[in-house]
Amino acid sequence: MFLIFFIVGLGFILLSVIFDIFFDGPGSPISIFQPKLIAIFLAVMGGVGLMLNNSWGSAPFIIVLTISAFSGLIIAALLYRLVIIPLYRAQNTSAHDKQATIGVAAKIISPIPQGGYGKISYNISGSTVTSPAKSEDGGEIKNGETVNIVYIEGGTYFVRKQT
Repeated sequence: MFLIFFIVGLGFILLSVIFDIFFDGPGSPISIFQPKLIAIFLAVMGGVGLMLNNSWGSAPFIIVLTISAFSGLIIAALLYRLVIIPLYRAQNTSAHDKQATIGVAAKIISPIPQGGYGKISYNISGSTVTSPAKSEDGGEIKNGETVNIVYIEGGTYFVRKQT
C-alpha cells in the first residue's frame, strides 16, 4: 500500500512539473491544495511507510500509517511555508509591466555615450530597477542626469533628458 502512495506521489510530481513547464497558466498558486503539495505528501507518506515497514516489520499497521501520514504533513507544510509562500510573494512584488515605465523619471547611473548605451535606475512599485538605456536622439547623456523613459525596444530603454 505504501509503495502505491510512493509511486503515485512521484508520478504526480513529475506530471505537475511537466504541466507547469508546458501549460503555465493562471491558477490558485497560494492554495494549500496545490497538486505539488498533495504529491509531496503522498510521496513522503509512501516513502516513510515503506522504510518503517522494512525496518519495523512487525509494527502495527495503524502506527506505521499514523507516523508516515504525519511525516507527509510535516514535509508538505514546511515546503508550503518555506518555499511556496515566499516565492509567490517575491513573484508578485518584483514583477512589473515594462510598458508602465514609459514616462517614468529615471537617473543615469552609467553615462550614455553618443550613439551608445548606458544604464538607468528608476523606481516602480516600490522597487529600484536598473536597465540598459540609449538616448532617444542618439546624443550623449552624462552620469547623474535625470531622464524620462520614452519607449522600450528589445529590452533597451530609450530615454530623453528632462528639460
